[in-house]
Amino acid sequence: MKLIKRTTLHYQADNSDKIYEVDLCDLGNDQYIVNFRYGRRGKTLKESSKTAQPVALAKAQQVFDQLVGSKLKKGYQDVTEPSNSETQEEVNDLNSSNVVSNDPRHQAILNAIANPDNSKGSSKWSQTRAIWRAGELKIPEATPLIIPLIGTDQPLKDYCIAWALGWCGDEHVIPHLQRLYETPSTPDFVKGIAWEAWMKLCDQSTQERLRSQQIEQLPAELQSHIETDNPADFSNALVTYLDSNDYTRFGVLDTLYQINNAQVRPALLNILRTAPLRPNYFKAIRHIFKIAEYRQDAEVFGIIAYRLDTEPPMFRQSYWHKYYWDRNSRKYIPRSNYLGSPDAKRAYSNVTRDYLRRRVWRTLRKLGEECDCNYINLALEVLLQYSDSDGVPARTSTFYRWNYSNW
Repeated sequence: MKLIKRTTLHYQADNSDKIYEVDLCDLGNDQYIVNFRYGRRGKTLKESSKTAQPVALAKAQQVFDQLVGSKLKKGYQDVTEPSNSETQEEVNDLNSSNVVSNDPRHQAILNAIANPDNSKGSSKWSQTRAIWRAGELKIPEATPLIIPLIGTDQPLKDYCIAWALGWCGDEHVIPHLQRLYETPSTPDFVKGIAWEAWMKLCDQSTQERLRSQQIEQLPAELQSHIETDNPADFSNALVTYLDSNDYTRFGVLDTLYQINNAQVRPALLNILRTAPLRPNYFKAIRHIFKIAEYRQDAEVFGIIAYRLDTEPPMFRQSYWHKYYWDRNSRKYIPRSNYLGSPDAKRAYSNVTRDYLRRRVWRTLRKLGEECDCNYINLALEVLLQYSDSDGVPARTSTFYRWNYSNW
C-alpha cells in the first residue's frame, strides 16, 4: 500500500486537544482507500477506514476532501507538516543558487516555477508561463515542481500543468492526471488536455482501454458502424449523423479524434478536408487543430493549417464591430458573448483566422529553434497540402515616397 496524501488536523478548545489524520492510499490496480486516525494528542490514535471497499481514484479523492472539509467546519486546524518525499524537498530547497539543470535557460524556468514571488517583475516569467515553457522544452526536472500545483482552483493553470506534464513527465505522473480527469468539478477543457497527457504517457494496453471507453460514449448509430470494421461505411454514417442543425452533435468529432483508430481516422480526415469552416463545424475543427499540435500529428496539423491559409474568413471583426444592438434587452452587447455561445451562428472571423495562422508559424518556428525532429514532419505535411493550383499570378505595385534629402 502506497501513501498518496496525508492531512493532519488539530482541535484545541477548553479541555479538548485532539488530532485527526486522514490518509489517501493506493492499493494498486487503480484501487484506492481513505483511512483515518483520531484521538487525544500524545496518545495512541484509533484507526478506521472511510471506504469499506477499494474505490476509484476520483471517488477516493472526493471522500478524502469531504472528510477533511467536515472536520475543518467543526473548528479543526490543518497542521499538516511538509512531506519528506524527494518531490517536496526539491520544491522547498530549490532556489537560484541550487543547480538542478546544467542548462542556464532551464534553470531560470525551474526557478520561476519554484519561486514565483521572485519572478513577478516580468510577466514573461509568471509561474503559469514558466510551467508552459517547461513543457515546450521537455524539462524533466520540472515534473516534481509542477505536480504539487495541481488543483489550485485555477482552471487555466491546471490546463497548463496537464499540458506540460504530458511533455516533461513520465508514467509516474499518470495518477495525478487521472485524478484531474476523473474529478467531477474539473472543467471539460481541462479534462480534455489531462486525457491527452494521460494518453501520451501510458502504455499501449492502457491506450486501448481509454479508446474503448471513448467508443462507448459515441451515439449508437456510430458505434454499430465501428463494429463492422468498414471505414467507408463509418464515413458515410458520420456524414449522415452530422447532416443536422443540432449543434450538440458536432462534439462527436472531438471524441473521434480521441479514438483515432483505423476505423474512424479516415472519416475524420475527410471531414477535416471538406467541412466548411463555419458553424457548427468550426469549433470542433479548432479543438482538433490544437490537439494535433499537442500530439504533433503532422497529417492533421498540415490539413488544417492549409485550410486556414487558403480559405477566407466568414466575417470581419474590427474595433467598431465589437458590439451589437440587442433589441430585447435594448443594450449594446459584446459580440464575444454571442460568438462564444455553443449555438453561435457565426464563426471563423478574420481575427480568429489571423491568430491561428500565426500559431502555425509559431509552432514551426519554436520546433525549428529547438532542432526538434518533428519540425521536419510538420513542415513537410503543411507544404504537401499545396499544389500548382494554389499559385497566383505574379503581381507588381508602384508607390512613391518623397526624398527630403534632395532639396
